[in-house]
Amino acid sequence: MKITALITEYNPFHNGHLYHLQKARELTGTDQVLVLMSGNFVQRGLPALVDKYRRAEMALRAGAGAVLELPVAAATASAEGFALGAVTILHQLGAVTDLVYGCETADPQGIQELADFLVEYPASYRQALQAGLRRGLSFPAARWEAVQAWRPKAASLLQSPNNILAVEYHKALRRLQSPIRPHALQRAGAGYYESATLLRQRLEDGAESRAGQKPAAGRAAALAGLVPDFLPPLLPYTIDADDFTAPLLYRLYALAPEELSSFADVTPELAARITRFLSPDQTFRRLASQVKTPAYTLTRVQRTLLHILLDIKSGEPLPPAVRLLGLRRDTQVLAAVKQRSQIPVVAKYADFPAELTAAERRAADFYRLAVWNRRGLLLPDEYHAGPVVLSC
Repeated sequence: MKITALITEYNPFHNGHLYHLQKARELTGTDQVLVLMSGNFVQRGLPALVDKYRRAEMALRAGAGAVLELPVAAATASAEGFALGAVTILHQLGAVTDLVYGCETADPQGIQELADFLVEYPASYRQALQAGLRRGLSFPAARWEAVQAWRPKAASLLQSPNNILAVEYHKALRRLQSPIRPHALQRAGAGYYESATLLRQRLEDGAESRAGQKPAAGRAAALAGLVPDFLPPLLPYTIDADDFTAPLLYRLYALAPEELSSFADVTPELAARITRFLSPDQTFRRLASQVKTPAYTLTRVQRTLLHILLDIKSGEPLPPAVRLLGLRRDTQVLAAVKQRSQIPVVAKYADFPAELTAAERRAADFYRLAVWNRRGLLLPDEYHAGPVVLSC
């Protein structure tokens, strides 16, 4: 059986994602599509707009056979950590034959050449990279400058976010010596360019007040033309980073400044800046914007704050199991995975030792609390909740 995997966030699902899923089927001639999706927090260091169960249902209604959860430590990592964590899981599942990723420049040969170069990490590149970092450049800027000196055409691939992820997927596949075949799908057509960023902006522009829900008609207008017809009922609310301000400030005040450097992505310099700008009237987003510098991008700072909040330490390992978030009853993909997987696929964390899934349950509990405090909506208990099952 041929199983094609997609690594996604669906924050939230939109017409471009539907295009990606449909074209992935055509490109690989696959029997089944398996989605590996970020949970309640995403790679920009922010909470997902809506919870993972609703986003899993979006994927199922679009035609995915099954949806698995990318663990929170990988889902909120840098592009390299995100890609390595995701590809490692797909490799361990044993049954995945193909990976289709979206990118701005469909140049698989160029992507592979750049990935090989970065994996080999030659001395000349390493020296140029370190020189850029010493001058105060952010890592992405320093890497671009170092690659530019090697091959300008290749450096252009590092100027677009999905190209960067594509390179990281190829690096991870090479490091793992995985037999999974990567396929580049170029973003093309108006539907694909109507991205999740635009969708989120529309929702924010017409966002509800803290006192209550945005009227259904206003939300429908924000979504019009950007999402499939099945999506609006699955987006009944949205959550923002500032909804996590209170627990974040509590964590920051409870920790000694020297303790902050133990968390993922937090350097001593960054810890000092967080402490410098910490005050009771801060919000998550305002604190992140004040802490950022040319060397520490806003996304990097948001990830560090999120890691402090969720107690994600440097070197956090992947959990020894992968969580099933959703399944179509008419699919064979899960049965194929279970026959070959090196890691268990669990329907709920009650089936697995609690100490091995503490980070996942902690992240879900924080998100669950925020949704309850903001919306009065009680999400499923992470420990006992099962996957979304779609009958169709």
